[in-house]
Parts: sequence; C-alpha cells; structure tokens
Amino acid sequence: MIDRVARDLKRLVGLALPGVCFGAILRRQRGWGPSCTVSFDCDFPRDVEAVSEVIGLLEARDLRGSFACVGRWIRTFPDEHRQIVTAGLEILNHTETHPNLYHPGYDYARGDDMARERFNEISSERRKSEIEACHETCVEVLGYEPRGFRSPHFGNLHVDEVYPVLADLGYLYSSSALAGSSVSGGLPFRHTSGVLEFPLSPCPRHPFGVFDSWHSLGKRNGAHPESGEMTRLFRQYAELILAEGGYANVYFDPRDMLDSGELVRFLDCLQDSGLEVVDYGTLATRAELVEGDKGHRAEG
Repeated sequence: MIDRVARDLKRLVGLALPGVCFGAILRRQRGWGPSCTVSFDCDFPRDVEAVSEVIGLLEARDLRGSFACVGRWIRTFPDEHRQIVTAGLEILNHTETHPNLYHPGYDYARGDDMARERFNEISSERRKSEIEACHETCVEVLGYEPRGFRSPHFGNLHVDEVYPVLADLGYLYSSSALAGSSVSGGLPFRHTSGVLEFPLSPCPRHPFGVFDSWHSLGKRNGAHPESGEMTRLFRQYAELILAEGGYANVYFDPRDMLDSGELVRFLDCLQDSGLEVVDYGTLATRAELVEGDKGHRAEG
C-alpha cells in the first residue's frame, strides 16, 4: 500500500513537473555516455515475423540492436531467431513463456495458449524455471548463450530475486527496471549478486513511465501517436544527452514500430544523432573492466 502511494505521488509530480523530473534522472547518468542502447521485445509471433525487416534496417545504417526473445517462440520460429545470431546481434533471455502475455483487448494476444499469470506473482521456483528454460532453449535451438535478461513487462512486474538466478547462469546484465522508479534514480547499477542493471529510459514528457512504443503508440490512446512525434521527442532527448553526457536505453515492439512508420524515422534520427549506439553486452563488459564503475551496488 505504501509503495503504491509513493508511485502515485511520483506520477503526479511527473505530470506537474515533467521537465524537472526528466532532467534530474538524466543528470544522474553522466559518465555513461553519450550513448544509446536500442532493444526490441519479440513477445508475439507478429513481432518475430518482423525481425528480418528490423535487422535489415539496422544493418543498412550500421547500427547495433538487441532482441529480447521468448523461448517458446524460438522453438516455433527457429529460422527467424537464427537471423539475429547470424547478424551478430544480441539476444536477451525473455523467459520461456512470457507470463502475462494474454490481453483481451488485442486480437494478437487473446489466444488460449497465451500465459496469463503475472511474472511477479508466480512462485520463485516458476520464475527460476522460466529463466533457465529459455536459456536452455537458446543454447539448444540457436547455439547461443545469452548474457542478459529482461523481465516480462519489466517495471513493476520485475522482481529482485531474479538477479541471483541470473548470476548463477553467468549473466552479466539485466534491463528490466524503470529509470524513474529504480533504486539508483535511473543510473545503471550493480546488484549485490554482481549483475548489472540497465534501467529503461523515461519518456521526456512522462518521466516516471518508459520511452517505448507501447507507451507512445501501441496501447489504446497512446501518449504520442502522431506521425513522427515519438522521433521528435527522441531528437530532443539525444540533444540533452549530448549536452549532459547521459545514456538512453530505449525499447520497442517491432511490429508496432514498423506499421506506424516510426522505426525508419527513429533509426535515421539515431544514425545522425551523434550518440554512440552500443549493445548491453559491450556496456556491461566496459563496466567490468573499470574498477568501481559508475554503477553502484544495491539490493534492488
């Protein structure tokens, strides 16, 4: 109850003073840039079907990208996922079945076989099994060993107890927390397990939310649905990062971004932004090499 009240108060402050709150989060990230990570969550078959086109757009601009992949879809669509590996791009463990995938409001998410339980509400044993099963699927089907993880629906559904599980698998990083509500105030931080967490970046106009395609485009009454609006916001974001030396960690649903035309606009903007586009594994390795890196250790 107390946590919920605190979250609600943060949202109210964010709505009242978005620029102030966003600037405070961004300034905490000095020393991690100017850089940007771009990731794509392949939650549904329609997103997996878009992977080849996304890879082509990235390669045409010589940009790096990361893909959070679900084990069951890797087994169902192995060729599409192998393209990610062949392109030398990064795969994040996104659990075996992606708990809480079912949504009655969208035809692509209504299937009876879509997982309904929330990731933060299933048992610890189930969470561990979901993570380990996806890892095994990546190795068995793709010959690929992930080094990173993203909790299904991240944010408030992410739980700290995944970090020791990730550490046991030898993972370097997670990208599952939200910058605006993270213990570090948005700064990448190292959990006591040794796993580095890269919080997802906030929306400049909604600083305690996340700057992603679901918030902007995908959900009913998306916050930034006008053609080019999301990219214009990112261009402003990039200019602030260049001035402050910060870091952007943005995530997209491939199909929504392609169908809206926003992905091409965004990638063109990113290519011209002056930001270093780097994947999580590279950033995590850099942090490993720097004694007392910019992140700090925290329990969650």
